[in-house]
Amino acid sequence: MPDRNHVPRFARGISGPLGKLENDLKTKVDEHTHALFLQHCAMRRTDTANVLRDCVYALVHGKTYRQMVIEKISHEAQCADAIAKLVGPFEAPKSDEVA
Repeated sequence: MPDRNHVPRFARGISGPLGKLENDLKTKVDEHTHALFLQHCAMRRTDTANVLRDCVYALVHGKTYRQMVIEKISHEAQCADAIAKLVGPFEAPKSDEVA
């Protein structure tokens, strides 16, 4: 099993790039495939849910869930940078500065 200290923990109902993650997917596989899948997850240092989620998103959207999250974060950062360029810095003054 991978080191669980390095696996991110998510609460139920976490919001993903396309909305709330609240729908379960479930299936059955043979014992040999299951063992290989668990080995695959251990080598990637992740859990089965993350790998299955990535597979489903890649199948349906052509991108893994992780790729979509990274793209969303990158897009939000680019939007914040663009707004900062338009309106100038919008930071609060440091607490040790005297007005």
